[in-house]
Amino acid sequence: MERLKNIIRNEKVGKCFYNLYDRWRDESDYEDINEYGKAIVNVIKQEFPDYEITLISSTKRPFGVKFKLYHAKVHLFVRIEKGNLILHCKWF
Repeated sequence: MERLKNIIRNEKVGKCFYNLYDRWRDESDYEDINEYGKAIVNVIKQEFPDYEITLISSTKRPFGVKFKLYHAKVHLFVRIEKGNLILHCKWF
């Protein structure tokens, strides 16, 4: 759980997520959602090289990424709440 908190609270991961979400809103008709998931997971791996992370899939609604963090499966995604973009996660 602590590792997941570190990922969610990481500034670089957050900025990457929000920038890609904004881009996806403009380019969803032309670009592959899977490339976005790869980019997000790569930033997480760069920020936390000691963590065992494996991409599972990307999601369009909600915009996010599913990955394995060691043996746990996590869905990290954004939601708009009261006009703000918030990063959320859930286990699946």
